[in-house]
Amino acid sequence: MELEKEKVIKRIKEAKEYGLNYSQLAREIGLQPITIYMFVNGTYNLSKRKQLQALCIIERYIEEIKNELRIIEHKGLCTK
Repeated sequence: MELEKEKVIKRIKEAKEYGLNYSQLAREIGLQPITIYMFVNGTYNLSKRKQLQALCIIERYIEEIKNELRIIEHKGLCTK
């Protein structure tokens, strides 16, 4: 399996829009926050394993946020 760096970076940026900041992500995968910043800016490469860990965390985080939003929408407390 081959990961595309640009797609991983795009997903990291999308997660940030959902409220997952770089320092939280870095802590979850055992890195310093500056490493995530450098990876997103293209000045550093993450190992494939770290990229996979990051993607798993991001997917889990976004899914949790979407579930919470569905609950809130269902109760009529907000709209899309």
